[in-house]
Amino acid sequence: MNFKAIAIAAAAAAAATSAQAADLPADIAPVDYVRINDAYGAGFFVLPGTETAIKIGGRIRVEAKINNLTEDEDFGNDKNNHNFRSRANLRVDTRTQSELGLIRTYMDFQYTSDSDKRGNEGVKLDKGYVQIGGFTFGRATSAFDLWTGDLSSNVFDRHMADDTVWQASYTHALANGLTLAASIEDNADREHGADTGTVDSEGDRVISKAGNTIPTFVAKALLTQGWGWAGVSGAVTKLDAEAANSSEVGYGVAGGFGFNLDMIAPGDTINFQAAYAKGAMAYVGADDTVDAVLDGDNLEANKAWSVVAGYKHHWTSELSSGLEGSYLDVESGDEAILADFNEVVVAGTLEYRPVSGLLFSAGAGWKQKDEDGSSKEDAATLNFRVERSF
Repeated sequence: MNFKAIAIAAAAAAAATSAQAADLPADIAPVDYVRINDAYGAGFFVLPGTETAIKIGGRIRVEAKINNLTEDEDFGNDKNNHNFRSRANLRVDTRTQSELGLIRTYMDFQYTSDSDKRGNEGVKLDKGYVQIGGFTFGRATSAFDLWTGDLSSNVFDRHMADDTVWQASYTHALANGLTLAASIEDNADREHGADTGTVDSEGDRVISKAGNTIPTFVAKALLTQGWGWAGVSGAVTKLDAEAANSSEVGYGVAGGFGFNLDMIAPGDTINFQAAYAKGAMAYVGADDTVDAVLDGDNLEANKAWSVVAGYKHHWTSELSSGLEGSYLDVESGDEAILADFNEVVVAGTLEYRPVSGLLFSAGAGWKQKDEDGSSKEDAATLNFRVERSF
């Protein structure tokens, strides 16, 4: 083959290559794959095109509750002796590092369908907040709350503060597991009103409320170490009623501690807590009574104290049980309007977790209310639950 033929062949090959290359895009965008980010725990991944880690999870809970197990209970036609409930939670958690520190958002949407009175709560925002560094803004667990119980069944509430509230709070971590928190909180979910000493046309007691006039101020110190935890908290709020000629200062204080008992079985814990409140019954877990009584137009604050304890034991890695008990004592601001009373609650559960995220539990609860000038009243309940978390 002579030189001329070789040159012609090379030119033809170059022309063909150029034509094919012209059909290709000038710039091929790199593929942005989803990346796992376990720096914040399992389940987080990075949103493509951002530096934000996100986790999507939730829970489905189905349970049956059997009431009216004692002669003192009177479930009329407006309630069921047995009750079924299905509850679904969808949770979205995001984390982003910034010049201001870690920025976190958290949303927990909850839907409940309940056969009691054939009612239906519908969808609600159980929690929704933004955290920037040590600041929290939004609807989150109150900074006042310490230990809130370990039982995994829906039995009678023990007498402890456990509420989600609107807040603006700051938490500062010190050395050796010590944290300090200060919070300004909306008191709407914790305000119980004042008993006027009168009844309406249907025989129900008339409760006077004055709305949420100023926020509640909360402070807490919490120590968490390998042996367990210890903490104290306090809250100051304003106590009002529509018919009262003046307002009062309400407050609550709480203290507690817990120990990890891994020497008995891995994961075992025992906890103790005590609280005192004046004009703010929610801080001692007294949600079935009012904050005050109205003697004419004078506002008289109720006083109360409570103690609660609980033990959680792990028989195996899948099987555990828990037992908790509490005592509440309420002193009325005016016994002619509302009698003094005390209440005892005992609750226990048996819990089985055959695989991660799956729970079968059975629980039982008993409570007794002893009201001055009246006979003691007992109530008992059973609960069975299946729960899947993801």
